[in-house]
Amino acid sequence: MTSSRVQRVSAGVWAMVPFAALLGAATLWQAPARVPTHWSSDLPDGFSTGAGVFTVTVSIAGFCAVAAALVAALAVVVPALWSRWIVTVLAGVAAAAAATYGAAAWGTHLAGTAEKVHVIWSIAPFVIGILWAVVAYLLHRTEPVDRQAVIDTVPERSRVVPVRGGDVVPWATVARSGTLFGTAIFVAVVLTVTTVLAWISSLWLGLFVAVVSVAAVAFTAAWSRVEIQVDDAGLVLQSLVLPVPVLRVAVEDVVGVEVADLDPMKWGGIGLRWLPDRSAYIVRGGPGIVVHRASGRRLGIEIPEGEEVAAAGTHALLQSAGRALAAGRGSTAG
Repeated sequence: MTSSRVQRVSAGVWAMVPFAALLGAATLWQAPARVPTHWSSDLPDGFSTGAGVFTVTVSIAGFCAVAAALVAALAVVVPALWSRWIVTVLAGVAAAAAATYGAAAWGTHLAGTAEKVHVIWSIAPFVIGILWAVVAYLLHRTEPVDRQAVIDTVPERSRVVPVRGGDVVPWATVARSGTLFGTAIFVAVVLTVTTVLAWISSLWLGLFVAVVSVAAVAFTAAWSRVEIQVDDAGLVLQSLVLPVPVLRVAVEDVVGVEVADLDPMKWGGIGLRWLPDRSAYIVRGGPGIVVHRASGRRLGIEIPEGEEVAAAGTHALLQSAGRALAAGRGSTAG
């Protein structure tokens, strides 16, 4: 097992510990009959049964444990960066859930009654959740990348080399994805129905689902029509649906660029795709630009206007990265 694999598994196991702790607590101690759940001052004004709070928290921690186990195990599918952040969030949520029950139950035990539990016990779960998440993030650290080793994997004619003199001629083209536009509409319809149902159940749950829904639809729609730009700062994908850049690749991060035929079967399908060693924006399949990044990942972007336009964009990005390398803003050293 590689060191990165061990780190990923260790972080996953760390995210499962709160669930195991709750199960252990259930076998060793009986849940209090009544525990505090809300404070408006130093003392609580909202209460619930200990068994009820335990059921909710063990469900949340259990979900996080299962999700963390899947993310840790599916290294082939989930990129390392995504895995690190997902496991970090899951670990924090699981720990906060377990600490919520622990603080309520232990605080009630020490105070004698639920009515006398001080508000300080309500703060403990947030602190523990944050600390637990930080530890998970540190456990799931990534191995440093040898830049020279990455450069050696790039075809020699496609590598960035120092370029002195001359100006970078800006280059741009537009790509549209009907798949992502259709996906955005589908997501909007489904999440609108979900939001309405959640709103009927609970105002706060409805608001939360509404915020998540708007973010999901906006993210998908933003990628449905983008302008691909190259200038002296690097590569930018600028959404033409929303006034935001959806992706940036700095020139310092570029170690090679080439024109390639982007086969959807090899790049994960149509639309926006992420794989462990590469990501892509593919409209239907065809000529595109492949950017080799210093992290070792590749970025494929289909250019619907054809191979000549893709070659012009490749040349512009190589020139831009070459000028940055000549100015000392990049390095071919490991």
